[in-house]
Amino acid sequence: MTNLLRLCALAMLLLLSAACRQEQKLSASGIALEIAASELTVGDTVLTVRVRDKQGNPLTEPGTLSLRGDMDHAGMIPVLAEADSAVDGVFNVPFEWTMGGSWIVEASLALSADEVARQEFHFDIASASDEQDMTHADHGAMDDMAMAGGASGANSAAYMRITNRSSEDIVLVSAASEVAGAVEFHETRVVDGAASMTRLDALVVPGNGKIELVPGGRHLMLMNLKQDLQRDDNFVLDLTDGLGQLYRLEFLVSEPPASDLDDNVEVGGLVISNRWARPASAG
Repeated sequence: MTNLLRLCALAMLLLLSAACRQEQKLSASGIALEIAASELTVGDTVLTVRVRDKQGNPLTEPGTLSLRGDMDHAGMIPVLAEADSAVDGVFNVPFEWTMGGSWIVEASLALSADEVARQEFHFDIASASDEQDMTHADHGAMDDMAMAGGASGANSAAYMRITNRSSEDIVLVSAASEVAGAVEFHETRVVDGAASMTRLDALVVPGNGKIELVPGGRHLMLMNLKQDLQRDDNFVLDLTDGLGQLYRLEFLVSEPPASDLDDNVEVGGLVISNRWARPASAG
């Protein structure tokens, strides 16, 4: 009976490990792929893919990585992403879970002109309504599972409305916050029926116009969080335009959807409102 209990405990440990980090050696090339997601709920995420050789060493020049995410049934637009640079064999690829359910993510690694390594990974993604019903402990457990396997830090996404009252275009060229290791401009696009998330070099706010950063469109990605972002928290984020103007803004951490917040801030020619970010744990 004691041996049986030990075997059951070992089986549970193996199941939990598989849920946290998914990996499999590809016999054709001797390459091992390992994947982890920063978030397992609907919305923005970063997929961290590690590439190792058959000795277990990081592949320093692994080539180009392509990701294709789809549900395990027909009827959705696939999500595509690509990265051509890695650090010590690690790719950090912006991605988006567009709906809740069982996902299949296919990773294709171009090792050479005529050799491509492919591997499928499975994820169970919680819907927005499921996320709102979770306790803080549930969030922490999910973040721990998502971050297992060596991802460098959890991520969040921030949104806002920007109105330009001047007649000239204003170009926002950088973003930064003390709560994150990096803040980048991202956009989800649908091209030829497939959705993909790309990094933007800048945000252009047209003269006498406005832009909206919303889930499923343009947004700010807060990468490698340095502290937990809990519901109703506030944090400061700085934007800088091409002329060096600094826009220091306060963001509310809120469950989606957050809209029509009474938080208008006017700096220079810009009025910035409806500023909020998704809750996330630093991991």
